[in-house]
Amino acid sequence: MRKVFNFVKNLIDNQIKSFSNTRFAMPFIFFIGYVEAIIFPLPQEIFMVPMMLSERSKVFRIAFYSFIGSILGGITAYYLGLLFFDSVVNPIINFYDYSHHFLFFKDQINEFGFIYVFIGGFTPLPFKIITLTSGALSIPFWNFLIAAILSRGLRFYLVGFLVWKYGEKVINTIDKKLNLISFCILGIVLIFYFIYKIII
Repeated sequence: MRKVFNFVKNLIDNQIKSFSNTRFAMPFIFFIGYVEAIIFPLPQEIFMVPMMLSERSKVFRIAFYSFIGSILGGITAYYLGLLFFDSVVNPIINFYDYSHHFLFFKDQINEFGFIYVFIGGFTPLPFKIITLTSGALSIPFWNFLIAAILSRGLRFYLVGFLVWKYGEKVINTIDKKLNLISFCILGIVLIFYFIYKIII
């Protein structure tokens, strides 16, 4: 992620501060969040983080628009998977060579649907595969939506917090601390999830 992020940052570094102050900035980051949840191949953090660094006073506003875009994109992808799997979703899966992800997800979906959506939304796994296949495999919509809201919200606001706290050092910090914190939170969620499953 760091190499891609540095490339994008260097590419747009001279323009991004002025762009972040325009009326197009929030619609842009919303749009990136939306399409990343459906088809866009790159994680939206490579656009989100440079914008946050250029306008640290707007860190959590940027996180909010990223979050809303991602959730609405996820809902769109869910219904694409539900209604148009053969014509829309399967070609996307084949294009990105994600067939193995899909088959693994399909095998586990009935028992672990909620947790797989959460993991896909919170970790570096391709979120678009989670959203598209959730509809295709008929995960209950509210299970999908709650898991997506929790995971995407935690991830984007965690990124925002790291940018707010560490500033320019975030390029070095994000790989180390974001993944560490992510897996700690994920571990806690898994523990509570399996305790819940045992109790009921």
